[in-house]
Amino acid sequence: MKNLSLIFASLIINVSVSTAHEGPWTAARPDGHAPISVMGDHMHAMGEWMISYRYMTMDMKGLLKGSESVTATSQLTGMTSMVPTEMTMDMHMFGTMHAISDKWTLVGMLNYLENEMNMIMPMNMTMNTKSSGIGDLKLAGLYDIASWEDGRRAHLNLGISLPTGSIDEKSGNNILGYGMQLGSGTLDFHPAITYLGQTENYSYGVQLGGIIRIGENDQDYTLGNKFEAALWGARKITDFLSASAKFNYSSQKEIDGAHKGLTTMQKNMSPSNQATSQGRDLTTFGIGLNYYFQDGGLKGHRLAAEWETPLDQKVNGVQLELDSTWTFGWQYAW
Repeated sequence: MKNLSLIFASLIINVSVSTAHEGPWTAARPDGHAPISVMGDHMHAMGEWMISYRYMTMDMKGLLKGSESVTATSQLTGMTSMVPTEMTMDMHMFGTMHAISDKWTLVGMLNYLENEMNMIMPMNMTMNTKSSGIGDLKLAGLYDIASWEDGRRAHLNLGISLPTGSIDEKSGNNILGYGMQLGSGTLDFHPAITYLGQTENYSYGVQLGGIIRIGENDQDYTLGNKFEAALWGARKITDFLSASAKFNYSSQKEIDGAHKGLTTMQKNMSPSNQATSQGRDLTTFGIGLNYYFQDGGLKGHRLAAEWETPLDQKVNGVQLELDSTWTFGWQYAW
């Protein structure tokens, strides 16, 4: 995995220094945006607006204990009487961007989530739980650090998320596990820095960022802080179409504290209820397509799709294993 990352990074560097780009970085080309799963990747000129919709679906199947695969039945020991076997998360993301100056672009994003988890119990009995609703509201400001005349630029992303998502989701009278809740319950700081570049037919980018949780929520726990790094490159195939490849690494710590709605028996009953079985290190690889309408009645519209698969993952405690993620998106700027 590390060798693949080094090869991809080397390719980006070689492309960027070998092909001249005349003029500053521009979004007015199919590879002018990052892969659709990357947030806060670009800025706008003063007065410009953009609205967007993304649909992300994530599938998790099988269990990991650390980095080793284990069977669900092997974990039904002692007080553990419910073990997750698979989960799907569908997320609808609505966003808007507006540049109040050439230096500042403001961003707002709100999610609607639909979660479903299947669990196994002794004697091969099964259980299905669901949750759905609004997630946390994210607000951010993108600040231009530098723009060069050879197709490169860099900007800061300074964001916060407000705890609008529920952390009290239940199945009957029982609190659902942490992964089935809809928000963090805390005010969270989302800092990031993004570096972009373009050549005549290629684009590339790097983004380093994370989530810093502020305080403790009203259920007496705090989700783990998260670090994330993304590296991508894209090839302009035509004036309308581009293809992309991306490596992503994330590391999230386990939960501090515990949901006060969970009794001691409920915490021991399932790994999904245990604070020590939350957070993971994850490396993924993704490929995508981006289509940009440059003229006609759909000028300014973009369509994009990306598929991601894990290269390496290590979980805290016992957790479901990520299988794949699809992200589809539409963007319109004017």
